[in-house]
Amino acid sequence: MSALLNDEKRRAPRTPRAPKRAPLLTPEESRLVVRIGFRKPGVLIAAIAAVVLITLVSANSELTGTFGAIAGMWFAVHQVPMTIGGTALGVLPLLPTLVLMTTVARGVAAAVDESSSRRTLSMIGGAAVLGPVSVTAVALAVAADASRTIGLSSPNALLAFVWVAAVHGIAAGIGIAMGTWHLDVTGALPEWVRSTLRPMLRAAMVLVAGAAGIVLASMLASWSTTEMLLTAGNGFVGVLGLTILSILYLPNVVLGALAVAVGSEAHVGDVVVSFFATTGGPVPPLPVLSVLPEGPAQSIWFLMLVVPLTAGILLGRDCAHRTVDLHYALSSVWLGSAVVGVATLLLGVAAGGSLGTFGTVQVTVWSLGLLTFAWLAVVGSMSAAITAWRGGSKQPAVDAEPEPARTDEPVAAIAAPVVHEERAVDAEVVAEADAIPSKDTASSNDTASSQDEENVVEAEVVEAEVFEERAAEETPEQASEDPVAADPEVVEAETTEDVDAPSSSDVPEK
Repeated sequence: MSALLNDEKRRAPRTPRAPKRAPLLTPEESRLVVRIGFRKPGVLIAAIAAVVLITLVSANSELTGTFGAIAGMWFAVHQVPMTIGGTALGVLPLLPTLVLMTTVARGVAAAVDESSSRRTLSMIGGAAVLGPVSVTAVALAVAADASRTIGLSSPNALLAFVWVAAVHGIAAGIGIAMGTWHLDVTGALPEWVRSTLRPMLRAAMVLVAGAAGIVLASMLASWSTTEMLLTAGNGFVGVLGLTILSILYLPNVVLGALAVAVGSEAHVGDVVVSFFATTGGPVPPLPVLSVLPEGPAQSIWFLMLVVPLTAGILLGRDCAHRTVDLHYALSSVWLGSAVVGVATLLLGVAAGGSLGTFGTVQVTVWSLGLLTFAWLAVVGSMSAAITAWRGGSKQPAVDAEPEPARTDEPVAAIAAPVVHEERAVDAEVVAEADAIPSKDTASSNDTASSQDEENVVEAEVVEAEVFEERAAEETPEQASEDPVAADPEVVEAETTEDVDAPSSSDVPEK
């Protein structure tokens, strides 16, 4: 019985194994994801740790709150509002954030190319965002643990994740666009959209350079106040710290100067600065804030309008030079103005925030974006129209009809007749040299020549009928292609003459 059961088990069919699934990521893709997701955050954490350690050692402070300080600087670089010692700190320096975004964008652009698939692009973009978000989760836990020993309070988790994802997401999107610009992005865009990029970047650089020039001129005009704020540092380390802090906050101040230049307002606590009026009040003892005016608004401030005017003129002129006609030029101007306006609006949101007892440091965000767009769009449209009216647009010239190429080879006055293969066989029956009789044979035998003429006439009639039937069988296309060979009488007259004409060897001698 047991032998029978064992035999049945042996004969029982085996269940097929399920096929193995292909791995979600290949080893190369896994390394790429890890490198994109954690390389830049790791370098940033190492740099932050070095700065924190140098600062604590320089200040002869204990190292108990090192990890909490590292977590706090991670949040500061990503514009996450924090609370330190019960004081809210929402206005954070823009320079580290801009440097980080530039680094992330360049790293992503180096990892993609024009042949990258959409799956690869999505994978790289997701890794560039999810890696820093996971580091943020660890930083939140570290900040919550360090709040017992130092005055750092853990920020809002949702706000922290949103800011980190936004910073790295925008940078990754810019990097993907940079890496695939010549194929994926521009392939589906019209020509006037592609030609807007360089004029738009040039106009944005003019705005930034003009605002930076305003800040520099204001700082030089109030240099005594700057020196007084620097001497408040009490020593070399303090002066160095204030100088570095002023450099970090310099983009924030430049953005405030740009807001005033386009007609908006800048607020530093109770201090309000605009073209038309200023309001005084206490300000933080930061040397870069010496650019704030100490008196009422002056009429010379309207010279700052040169900055948006110049940017708009250059934008319109460049768009008119790069596009086909005025309509495309105006479309390019308005598109570039809208992009620059949205960019300034986003920077205005990131640059503002609360500053403890001093109040809120910000620019009027909606007016900054709207006025920037208006200046560039209106002035740029006028500049593009004037440039196109003066003939500066890239209008394609109408090319004249090209002349036929001249060759040195002689051209025959009458082209050689084209004969089909079937008729070429009949023409090759007798050599052409033998078709013409010699003079001696023609004069010696008159009877033979008259008989030959009769034969020729009969052959002409017969062969003409034959070739008329062949010509009827030909299609109209062949007749149109071969107009010379379509004449049966001419061809067959020559053919029969070649065939039936007596040669010199066939004529009998007298």
